[in-house]
Amino acid sequence: MTTAEKKTSTAVRHRTHTVHGVGVFVREAGDPAAPAIVLLPGHPSSSHAYGRLIERLGAAWHVVAPDYPGYGFSPVPDQPVTFDYLAEVTAALLAQLGLDRYVLYMFDFGAPVGMRIASAHPDRVAGLISQNGNIAVEGLGAPLGPLADWWADRAANRATVDGFLSAEGTRAQWQAGLRDPDAADPAVVALDIALLDQPDRRAVAEGLLWDYQTNPPRYADWQAWLAAHRPPTLAIWGARDPFFVPAGAEAYGKANPDAEVILLDTGHFALVEELDAVATAIHAFLTRAYR
Repeated sequence: MTTAEKKTSTAVRHRTHTVHGVGVFVREAGDPAAPAIVLLPGHPSSSHAYGRLIERLGAAWHVVAPDYPGYGFSPVPDQPVTFDYLAEVTAALLAQLGLDRYVLYMFDFGAPVGMRIASAHPDRVAGLISQNGNIAVEGLGAPLGPLADWWADRAANRATVDGFLSAEGTRAQWQAGLRDPDAADPAVVALDIALLDQPDRRAVAEGLLWDYQTNPPRYADWQAWLAAHRPPTLAIWGARDPFFVPAGAEAYGKANPDAEVILLDTGHFALVEELDAVATAIHAFLTRAYR
């Protein structure tokens, strides 16, 4: 571990930027002139889940972590929030920040957002890191099956999404696959629960869960894009994740033989228990991607 990795006193800047008429809250750290990494969050959380990782990476890299519209501290927009919309707003935000080259770190919902951005702007992508961010049908775990039933009949299976967005559902997602279910910071979990308890934000989350059905039909295209472009790729995965299982990580290596695949003995929110391993792997990856 380098001196830059060990430093944890990195100052984090907090700003809300207006992009396409909507506010986007951003946590940012490091020298803006340094090579950039963009941390794309996943449901049910936002950039505050990356607090410790931002501090670890900001000493050596330019770190940008946005909250999607309607998530975290970004206001709820007036229009429906879809994955296409999130990718459009996020790409526009990065351009507005002056970033013309970056590595995308994709977690959970971050994968369909990031792959849309990468496919649309391949010249801007210096590399891809997937941490339990799925792009393969074989990576979908059994607990996601009820969502497919809900997609098939939204009214009849209403209880599925209600449970998923409940306080118990949010807590269960944070704990999923962890060796120690109590390892997740209760303050971070409580913030996610409190935000999703707001009706307008809950509606955004429900809308995105509904829109997730647009992603599996695009998996083959994203895999083909990886095979054709072969960007530097790291799939670092909590192998105990019941939602996105290890086959999802291995799919990156199948699509891009140059990809590095690392399986960790932890769950969906891998940073909870394996921050050191993930931060060290990211630092090494960024060093290779930007050499």
